Amino acid sequence: MEKRATRILVLIALICQGLESLLALLQQHTSTEEQRLRMFSFTLKYESISGKETLFSMAKLEFYFDPLSEPCRSVQIFLDANNIPYEPKYVDLLNDANRTEEYKKIIATQTVPAITHGELKLFESVAILQYLAEAFSTPDHWYPSEMKKRARINEYLHWHHLNARCNAGLLVIMNYIYTPYFYNQKVSEEEKKASIVSMERVLDTFESYFLKDNKFIAGDEISIADLMAIGEFIAPDIIGIYVGKHRPRVAAWHDNVKAALGPVYDSAHADLYKHMDDIKDLVPPVDY
Repeated sequence: MEKRATRILVLIALICQGLESLLALLQQHTSTEEQRLRMFSFTLKYESISGKETLFSMAKLEFYFDPLSEPCRSVQIFLDANNIPYEPKYVDLLNDANRTEEYKKIIATQTVPAITHGELKLFESVAILQYLAEAFSTPDHWYPSEMKKRARINEYLHWHHLNARCNAGLLVIMNYIYTPYFYNQKVSEEEKKASIVSMERVLDTFESYFLKDNKFIAGDEISIADLMAIGEFIAPDIIGIYVGKHRPRVAAWHDNVKAALGPVYDSAHADLYKHMDDIKDLVPPVDY
């Protein structure tokens, strides 16, 4: 019986050794991004069984970001909350560091956030979060494998871009602070007030449709959808607008996100807090 067990173990070891050689060969000859992602998924499954690292998982992850950017903070929080090792690459947006030819060679769109992982270059925060969730086998609640839960998260993420991102907190702070004080362009009082009305409409949908009585967007556990949302809705804090002030469900959701993330939440927002303190005298708090 022992001899048979020994033979089986030797056979498994030989198979694993062969797989490692095969993986190394395939990884050198994958050409398209789709092929690389499929290869990466297979590699991670092999690693979880064998307990060994391969060339893909050992590839350096570089994260290009500006901590004042809401989508950047979403990715940063995800990386830190899941203890994913990365090399931070600070890109100062206020000083146009993303507009250099050097950065253009790295990311053609010259946007942040962006990552490089081995030969893979990726921009767009949602695409990055989805990739990281699967590539690093993070806990399932972040981007659930169950079809209906994932569909709910994807629904929010598609809605997010033209609503929470473009017509809520960012629009407000652009009109009240950045456009007039950093870009020296006039913004009328009507435009400022209209941006708050726009944000209120977005919050109405967020609260009544996406949140309802849930702790988080997708139910009882935090997901990448919550990470995308939180940055946009706390952005107006800079001018004294707390979106949960008259919305108990939004306030409770905010508290739940902070509790779920623990110290990672504050560390990711440290630069934002400092920035808020630096510009607090530019604009008096808005009556909200």
